[in-house]
Amino acid sequence: MPIQQQLASPVPIAMTASTHEVEADATYRKIALRIMPLILVCYFFGYLDRVNVGFAKLGMVSDLHLSEAAYGFGAGLFFIGYLVLQVPAGYLVQLYGPRKCIVASMISWGLVSMATLATRDEISFYVLRFLLGITEAAFFPAVIAYFSMWFPSFRLSKVMSLLFLALPLGVILGGPLSGWIMDVSHGGYGLKGWQWMFLLEGLPAILLGLVAFKAIVERPDDATWLTSDEKALVQRELTLESKDKQTSLLPALREPTLWILFATSFLYNLGNYGLVFWMPSMIKSFGGLTNFQIGIVTALPYLIAACAMLLNSHHSVKTGERLWHTAAPLMIGGAALIAGVAARDVPALSFLCLTVGISGIQCTLAMFWSLPSRVLAGTAAASGAGLVNIGAATAGFAGPTVLGVLSQMTGSMTAGVSLLAVALFAAAGLILIIPRHLMARHVVSA
Repeated sequence: MPIQQQLASPVPIAMTASTHEVEADATYRKIALRIMPLILVCYFFGYLDRVNVGFAKLGMVSDLHLSEAAYGFGAGLFFIGYLVLQVPAGYLVQLYGPRKCIVASMISWGLVSMATLATRDEISFYVLRFLLGITEAAFFPAVIAYFSMWFPSFRLSKVMSLLFLALPLGVILGGPLSGWIMDVSHGGYGLKGWQWMFLLEGLPAILLGLVAFKAIVERPDDATWLTSDEKALVQRELTLESKDKQTSLLPALREPTLWILFATSFLYNLGNYGLVFWMPSMIKSFGGLTNFQIGIVTALPYLIAACAMLLNSHHSVKTGERLWHTAAPLMIGGAALIAGVAARDVPALSFLCLTVGISGIQCTLAMFWSLPSRVLAGTAAASGAGLVNIGAATAGFAGPTVLGVLSQMTGSMTAGVSLLAVALFAAAGLILIIPRHLMARHVVSA
């Protein structure tokens, strides 16, 4: 219908807008069901191979005579390797495309994860953790670039909430799995339980990488399972939305909002990774639990966090409110961690507070990672996501390292967990100063 006729008749406009929304929702639901399951499973094993060292610690530290500080430093070294290649990874995605980068990253990190069974001392532990970070560095920027080729940014918070299910699932499923493998395989063929865990949990990444090479379709125009009308709808929304965004990274570096996102990413991930690498040890301090039981108990907070994350994202989409759906969970999480420290002599109450804290962090993840695509588009999307992810990578090194040093110095985790709570409050404060128009739902006209 010509624009002049639409302006002259309000009823057809409403009908057209309504029809467009129904068609668009159906199209993007179809796309999500087609491309999300494989990426979710891939990300699950990536996250599992990143954090299963927290369970390996239950046996590896004593077997290799590592100090608490050495473990924390080695666990965090993953993120130094990850950090080194974040922005270059964005250019690799631009050069080779998301599919090749996803596949290469998965196969290489699977090989390094399996090789971690050969850890013999501090140095080999440090080297292998560093290499794991390097090999995994391109995966997340490639996924962000991949999604930006399919979804406009106002739909990304819901998509990212599905992707970030891999994080709590990495603990919900991966925790008991890791504990079980360590318990039942210990001593088999002369290997320790934690060595079997690295071997068996690294293999799926290699196999999935081979599947991804065949299964991933990078662009809607190449999708044989979309109709021509569906392809046109997606292309129209993506083109219209990209008009006001930076499409090149260097000009985008002058955007203050990009640096606010960088700092926010650092602060809330300080709490996130500080907890995830030390939580099995926190649970072990309750006493009398096997590795499998520790995995089960560790999974409970993340099961609740997964539900909270989906509910928060759904409610944000339903109400159109983004600011407080992003910031408030971190405030609640920070308060819960402080309460957990205060209740450390009452394990059940402390565990409840820890659960709320983890839920707060997870709720913010999906909301936060829809924001970079509201600032950047085109070739800047992957590199910009990589830049923001440097904040997360830096926090991933700092969080476990600081907790390890403070734990060794004070004999408890109280000071370290309190520091993580302060970081969550600071992250919430930065979110509140993000320009309001970036938090508004962007409505694309038919």
